[in-house]
Amino acid sequence: MNILARLRQIITGRGEDPPSRLPSPDELALVARPQGEPEALMLKDILAQHGIHALVRSGNLTARGGAAGGWWSYELWVLRRDLRRARELLEGAPAGDGDS
Repeated sequence: MNILARLRQIITGRGEDPPSRLPSPDELALVARPQGEPEALMLKDILAQHGIHALVRSGNLTARGGAAGGWWSYELWVLRRDLRRARELLEGAPAGDGDS
């Protein structure tokens, strides 16, 4: 720690601000909200054909296990590093709006 940073810490009574963290490319990102399970699986297959692994999650469950939507709500998740490419691929998908 240089002398100026140390003086600032003594004067203000707090340390340096932590560096801001960029999102990890391995973090999951929501790419679409299909209208049902058949559409969700079709979109997942489209992505798989292009080498993008996707996760289909039922939207009616939250992390706490409570209801968040109807039994028909689904979400399609990909790795953040694949998000842009996945959106481009799903824009031309035959069904659904991609909700992205």
